[in-house]
Amino acid sequence: MKKVFDLIFIILSCIISYPCASQSTYDIVLQGGRVMDPESGLDAIRNVGIISNKIAIISEEALDGKEVIDVTGHVVAPGFIDLHVHGMTNKAHQYQVRDGVTTALELESGKAFIKEWLESKSGKSIVNFGATARHVDIRAMAMPDYQPFIDAAQKAIDDHGYDSPEAMKVLNNMYRSVYRSLGEEHYVQMSRIIQQELENGALGIGVPVGYYPGATHGEIYRVYEIAAEYQVPVFSHTRGFGMPGIQEAIANATTSGAPLHIVHANSLSLGEIQVTLDMVTSAQKRGLDITTEVYPYTAASTSLESTLFDEGWQDDLGITYEDLQWETTGERLTKETFVKYRKQGGIVIIHMMKPEWIKKGIQSPVTMIGSDGMPYAPKAHPRTAGTFARVLGKYVREEKVIDLMTALKKMTIMPAQRLEPVCPMMRHKGRLQKGADADITIFNPDTIIDKADFAGLQYSQGIPYVMVNGTFVVDKGKNVEDVYPGKAIFGKGTVHKNND
Repeated sequence: MKKVFDLIFIILSCIISYPCASQSTYDIVLQGGRVMDPESGLDAIRNVGIISNKIAIISEEALDGKEVIDVTGHVVAPGFIDLHVHGMTNKAHQYQVRDGVTTALELESGKAFIKEWLESKSGKSIVNFGATARHVDIRAMAMPDYQPFIDAAQKAIDDHGYDSPEAMKVLNNMYRSVYRSLGEEHYVQMSRIIQQELENGALGIGVPVGYYPGATHGEIYRVYEIAAEYQVPVFSHTRGFGMPGIQEAIANATTSGAPLHIVHANSLSLGEIQVTLDMVTSAQKRGLDITTEVYPYTAASTSLESTLFDEGWQDDLGITYEDLQWETTGERLTKETFVKYRKQGGIVIIHMMKPEWIKKGIQSPVTMIGSDGMPYAPKAHPRTAGTFARVLGKYVREEKVIDLMTALKKMTIMPAQRLEPVCPMMRHKGRLQKGADADITIFNPDTIIDKADFAGLQYSQGIPYVMVNGTFVVDKGKNVEDVYPGKAIFGKGTVHKNND
């Protein structure tokens, strides 16, 4: 009798443990595509079965599905993970998913009051979303005379919502602190606020110190010490342009033990990009947790009123007024319009890089692809809409700078692994494997290309299907309306639940 019970137990255990294996009909079947998984190296014609929000099976055998989609001639890849996104509204996400992005993260600048921000997007986002703790605001919060702004911002968020004009107006007031130095007596308060933001869901600390020249070298080093204590990454737009700022960041990471990700190495390094790439490569060979990224365009973009355009900007960037393009109209600036628009405030596109610098960045084994995508505007920088398709179309297919699997690695598994130590959820993303989240991008390798240019945004071409957590957000080459399958991506120290 005991043997009978043991046999029954084994059978029931198998049924409970492996429900997918016994299921003959899947919710969705992707049939006949070229399945590419950069982690395992799989590159073969396979059928993919999806149940709910998970990949249930990858098989050479035919599969039955409630919905079967023939993707013959297309690549079936993990959804693209963008670590560097500033356009975090659904209007921007509509362009991002047409570029293959399934996870959009604001890690360079971060978000203030991150718990409220995550809650504001919950159940309302097309893509997966997350952010770092926003150091530029945290340092203001640590200054006693800025406390009224903090209280007003919290009240505006509570009364009107995170993205309301009322809340944004007050939050922008904290940017006035960028020329102020934080005293040592305020470091304890700064540390306490960062710890709270990490507990509330931050994926690390966003330190775009290049935008707040008042920060001393000592203050920034203390931030790295905090990151080391909690073993969360610093995502940094380094101080100034060229080697000194990058060397400061690497020195801080090396001596403190903090993980470091240097954003957009192409625009920070300019003509010295090879030196940056060599430094990151050397750091990794020595076991240091230092990574970087590039985007595939020769122009940058930021606010004209920012500190980057303080006196001396022409020498720092090696450009002049006519290399600046006003986003709203597309016009190139003059000395007169520069002064006018700087007082007004707004976005400029900065033509300051050379094509060979971009190629070097894309070719390097240590770089990931991150868009630095700007908030939605009809004439926003094209990286907002075309970064990933441009890499796959121009730099893989046309110019053969890198091969297809290498490009996908930079867009999927590398960014996922960058976050895994702080965010266990990412173990299920960036992969096309059984048990992985069904974040999937399906594209035609013969036609994929970016269509956005410096005259305005357009959807990328050659990406007919994109899934986020098992739900189509792009279907037959069109955006799917009124679906919001995106989930919050948050760190292991968070108060949120179910993060593994």
